[in-house]
Amino acid sequence: PYVQGIYSTKQYLDSLKTTWAAYQERHQADFADFAAFCLHLPYPKLALKGLNKIIPKDLNPENKERLTNNFDASITYSRQIGNIYTGSLYLGLLSLLEQSQDLKAGDKIGFFSYGSGAVSEIFSGRLVKGYKDLLRSDRLDTFAKRQHLSVADYEKLFYEEAQLDDTGSTQFADYQTGAFRLAEISEHQRIYKGN
Repeated sequence: PYVQGIYSTKQYLDSLKTTWAAYQERHQADFADFAAFCLHLPYPKLALKGLNKIIPKDLNPENKERLTNNFDASITYSRQIGNIYTGSLYLGLLSLLEQSQDLKAGDKIGFFSYGSGAVSEIFSGRLVKGYKDLLRSDRLDTFAKRQHLSVADYEKLFYEEAQLDDTGSTQFADYQTGAFRLAEISEHQRIYKGN
């Protein structure tokens, strides 16, 4: 896509500030109520600018440090993967949950969802008891095992077309790309499996 970087950055920051003000008013929210904030991450530095724009100047230093540390935890995976557009918010949540050292059940997390200047929202959630049982501690190791592709190899995979039968199905027995692979398409639905 072609964008005007400075204008795009300003739109993101203005949208965050306006949406946070509306959220605060509607829910009588106080920044001190949040253990962490996950933001849409086109790139981590922009989200950090955004977080700094909405953190109150008079916030307790201990709360500010916790929010900043948890922000750093939330961008760990994005630094490895890059921008995945809509999914970046949820990749940030996964990164936060697996990388933070101080979250606990009951903690409130704020979320800023953003769609290229067209729409944004802030919502929140609370961690439930047992959430840690669903996390992985080896995800960064998995990222390190990724296979490097040349542009030519990527384009070959990208433009490859599957030959589907009359039901919209096919198998991919030899399709190996890493820890997970496209195993089949069944009635036009992609089925992925671990290797």
